[in-house]
Amino acid sequence: MTTTLPGRGALALLLVAALAGCPLPQPLPEYPTNGTITPPRIQSDTLTPVDTILLVDAACATEPSFTLGATLVDENTFELVEARWFVDYDPARAATVTPIPPIQKIEGPADGVSIERHLDPFVFKPYGFDPFGSEQAFRDGGGLHVVELVVSNNFAPEPASPRPWRTPLKTATQTFETQVYRWVFHYVPAGTAGARCSYP
Repeated sequence: MTTTLPGRGALALLLVAALAGCPLPQPLPEYPTNGTITPPRIQSDTLTPVDTILLVDAACATEPSFTLGATLVDENTFELVEARWFVDYDPARAATVTPIPPIQKIEGPADGVSIERHLDPFVFKPYGFDPFGSEQAFRDGGGLHVVELVVSNNFAPEPASPRPWRTPLKTATQTFETQVYRWVFHYVPAGTAGARCSYP
């Protein structure tokens, strides 16, 4: 009896089929065993809007809405990066310390080479954060809101102190860090030059 061996094409198909149910191991990020581990960098020239202080018309006819965006630069293409958004963060006020959902977890690039990582845009609607019951007085009085983007390659587990939800991990030998960018939204009287009700 003669046994016919499969050709190269058939062997390749058999190999693909075998591997389909057996995921290949993914490379893990490598960190120094001690010292400070730098976080991903928020790329300043890609921020939208680029202005740090935005003037908001206190008498918008419709609810104002601002779409914020950012790109990260990370030389470690294998690590998982986390981005968290906060509004009017104050460790003394429990209602303000929880990140605005969803928390973004950005994996490394599929090609293992690209160092840029794009965040999903964050839509900020300031009216939703005005003090309840005195919303218009807050706007007319020049109230402020501060929106913060905080990124890290390793946040500390909760509960974290002294800054819940934004404290980087620190071990006996390693210290991780965060990168932060802030937008300030300042209510101004209707008709003020530069005041707006939306972005873009």
